[in-house]
Amino acid sequence: MTVTTDTHIPARAEPRRHRQIDDVHYLANRVMIYLLALTAVTVVGFPLFWMVISSFKPGSELYVSPPTFLPNEWTLNNYRDLFVQTNFPVYFMNSLFVAGTSTALSLVIGGIGAYSLSRFNFFGIGSFARVALICYMLPEVLIVLPLYIYVIQLGLADTLIALIIANTAFTLPLALWFMRSYYNAIPMSLEESAMVDGCTRLGAMLRVTVPLAVPGLVSVGVFSFNHAWNEFLFALVFTSSESKKVLPLGLATWIGQDNIYSWGMLLAGAVLITLPVMAFYLLVQKKLVVGLSEGGAKGE
Repeated sequence: MTVTTDTHIPARAEPRRHRQIDDVHYLANRVMIYLLALTAVTVVGFPLFWMVISSFKPGSELYVSPPTFLPNEWTLNNYRDLFVQTNFPVYFMNSLFVAGTSTALSLVIGGIGAYSLSRFNFFGIGSFARVALICYMLPEVLIVLPLYIYVIQLGLADTLIALIIANTAFTLPLALWFMRSYYNAIPMSLEESAMVDGCTRLGAMLRVTVPLAVPGLVSVGVFSFNHAWNEFLFALVFTSSESKKVLPLGLATWIGQDNIYSWGMLLAGAVLITLPVMAFYLLVQKKLVVGLSEGGAKGE
């Protein structure tokens, strides 16, 4: 007598097995994504973490080998000496003035210029927009010498005004191109309705179009502020006196001068340079993400 075993899997067990396989694949994908994200954050964030931790180490501990991970003795002397022994407060105020003014000018001029490019048709508008984008693609090193000649002829050498003009001119093409795409996606009928109700063209722009374009303006403002805050080449060429130096240039002159400035003060200065930019990003993060995503979709 032969006994046969039925190995056939019931049909209702098939969907369950497929769901289990899909769950395993989903879990594996999620684990891979989190591992990649953790690796990226570690690679990017560890230098910042090490900079912050090292700024609280005393000078003697910065040169020990092997280096200590956490300070054996926490100290604020580096920050105290930074404000007492150097012109860091002057550098900070200069950078804040240059970055803030350049950002405001880029937003105002770029916003109005992009609005005119979006709402009015005139000869050569397409060529002008393309030329503006090409100008932004040029590296600073190609335009710094021609700009320096104009700065000398205008009598603006060694002034913060020269830095403001240079930074605004460099970021303005990006503001024009980005905001033009953003304005193009805002229906003209909204402004026409406002003008029918009694608004002027300027009133319709300020009350209807600009509020809708706030995410785009925030995105442009972040990029403009970040560029002006970290800009080094224009500051190196256009300014020379100690009272006109900005943060990147001022701190760069300390490198190699161990007999005058310590690396602890340099690290403390680097931390204080980074904090305003990080705080600015955190404040406008939501608007920035919305602006970039909507601007990219509208630009298409």
